[in-house]
Amino acid sequence: MSELNEDFSKYMIRITCEEKLGKCRHELGDTYVYRHALDYPAGLCPGIQEPARINVMACQAGVPSWEADDKSIYRIHCMSKKGTVWKIERIQPIEET
Repeated sequence: MSELNEDFSKYMIRITCEEKLGKCRHELGDTYVYRHALDYPAGLCPGIQEPARINVMACQAGVPSWEADDKSIYRIHCMSKKGTVWKIERIQPIEET
């Protein structure tokens, strides 16, 4: 869990397709990076971008998820009932230039 005084905005978030239940243009292993929580990663379907937004913000802030095996990651489903399942995780800090 992150400290209250930590600058969580320095972390990027990776979202990866882990499961495909029906027809979708995304494939298993497709990976995108949010440089900040309000980012729109190019190529990522709006069917997952918007549902992911609140979880991306929570993950970036270091809020524990509901995942019993690893509270640092989130798994969510896209808007389609036969769509995709995505893993959301915080990754390395953005390097300052």
